[in-house]
Amino acid sequence: MRRSKLKSDDSCTAGTGALIIFIAMILVSSIIVATLIGVTEKITQRTDRTAEDARMKNVNTIIITGAWVYDSFDDMLFMMEFGPAGEAVNRVDVSYVLTCTDKDGTFNFRAAVLGDSSTATGQVGSPIFVWEVGTPGPGSDGHTMVDNFQPGGIYMFTLDGGTQDEPFSDECGPVYLDNEGISANLYLHIPNGMSTHQVLTLSNGREIGSPII
Repeated sequence: MRRSKLKSDDSCTAGTGALIIFIAMILVSSIIVATLIGVTEKITQRTDRTAEDARMKNVNTIIITGAWVYDSFDDMLFMMEFGPAGEAVNRVDVSYVLTCTDKDGTFNFRAAVLGDSSTATGQVGSPIFVWEVGTPGPGSDGHTMVDNFQPGGIYMFTLDGGTQDEPFSDECGPVYLDNEGISANLYLHIPNGMSTHQVLTLSNGREIGSPII
């Protein structure tokens, strides 16, 4: 029987080597492309966050830091703080909305400019006061109504219960909340900024000075 002798083929060896190198280049390119995509996404996300942070630092913000029962009927006292950024805001440009829903499902609301007790129907309720912390309050000598809110300022203000149609009623006020066993919602809206929402809940009864947040 005749045996055949295998001979090496240099052209085949070179082709196989080139194919391996080609495949390796494709794999390396894929890894590089995936890495670039990941880096691009991270840069984009970081840029978005930076832009959002910059926007947040230049808008008006406000938070309610305290709230108490102010009288034995429907008045409430609040403390609010403006953020350190943004610009001064005229009081007449700040509006509030006070809402609550009775146990029977009746929805009550009242809305007006902060410091103004008149409703959209032209009726006027109890006086509403706004003053800066550290200055004389209502009934004290030297008390003045704040007309402008400054960034970083801390202010007190009162709110009156009732509804748009009946501003002298007590809906959503402390006594009403206690009798109904419900909570109310307060919304503050400021220009060039975000609205603030605060749930009002009697935490220690309806006596004057009791907290409602």
